[in-house]
Amino acid sequence: MSCSLVTSLLAACGAASARPSAGIHGLKVCEVRSGSAAAGLDSSAQSALTFTRSRLASTIDLQTVTTSAIGGVVHDGCRLIIAPSYQQPPSAILAAATEYPHQHFVVADTSFHSTAPANAENRYDFRSARDLTRPNVSVLAFEADQPAFLAGYIAAAVSPNHVVGEYGGVSSPVVDAALNGFLAGARAWGQDTHARVRILGWDGTTGPFVGNDYDRTKAFAIAQGLIHSGAHVLFGVAGSASLGSAAAAEQHRSVYLVGMYVDAGIAAPQYANRWLTSVVFDMRVPILSAASQAARGQFRGGLWVGTLRNGGVGLAPFRTLQHLVPNAVVARLPSLRAQLAQGSISTNPGDYVPTEAESSNPLDA
Repeated sequence: MSCSLVTSLLAACGAASARPSAGIHGLKVCEVRSGSAAAGLDSSAQSALTFTRSRLASTIDLQTVTTSAIGGVVHDGCRLIIAPSYQQPPSAILAAATEYPHQHFVVADTSFHSTAPANAENRYDFRSARDLTRPNVSVLAFEADQPAFLAGYIAAAVSPNHVVGEYGGVSSPVVDAALNGFLAGARAWGQDTHARVRILGWDGTTGPFVGNDYDRTKAFAIAQGLIHSGAHVLFGVAGSASLGSAAAAEQHRSVYLVGMYVDAGIAAPQYANRWLTSVVFDMRVPILSAASQAARGQFRGGLWVGTLRNGGVGLAPFRTLQHLVPNAVVARLPSLRAQLAQGSISTNPGDYVPTEAESSNPLDA
């Protein structure tokens, strides 16, 4: 796994493959939540924390704290606080970082950058965020559009009628970027093959949203609408709510799913025969580095962006459904992945001409 750094956050980027570190003891790391866990980003963070404890070979106390008051966690002795930004408002995180300048924070998820402008490739320009100057805050951001493009390309090819659907949990930079990447990828497959592709749900501007990351009943209803309108592959960027669309898919033949944040084939094996692949976020390297720095009193804030190039984002294996993916697509994927990593392929859906009318309302079709 190579490094892609904006700051010195990952000066020890090779740590993930190195031997466990010695001499680090008594580090208390807390993941802070304001409410119930969402299966997506929380699972990714938990996996990274478990990996960190195993690699540091030390006494690390990992705790999950449900609270809206970050200050209480600081006073509880947590040396490193992991705070997914959709769980804690950015204003609260920044206020705590200012009030406690000797406390170390890691903010995960690009929702933190909601004020940053989008560049020409429809990605958020994380380097423009003015709040990255705090030395005690490290921000983990993810180029979700890159692997989502690959997922959309695959989905359009796999769907028997080349109709796919997508929806979100709550509109945010990372959710919108993933939805746009998937939309662009599906359109790109249609353009490459001169096939008629239809994408239901998100249209690049509007689309169906659950309203949170846990309401499986609402996600089930959205998925049913997309399926009844003809979609055979669904992409839900909605945390644990996406399991509602998995339940809907189970009621229909030849309906498959693309997961988000973690490998859904492992996280939700009860739907193993439905998960085509997943857009995966890997936080192991930056969280391991942050924990190691915090334990040694050498913490340096800054920005780390997960990309295809550095392995911070990617696609999960096809597993039992690989036979559904056309050989031509399998052969094309390495080239697409390389070009996306280099920035030579656009993930802006506006750069691809739709081959059929699309609908943001699954009940319109």
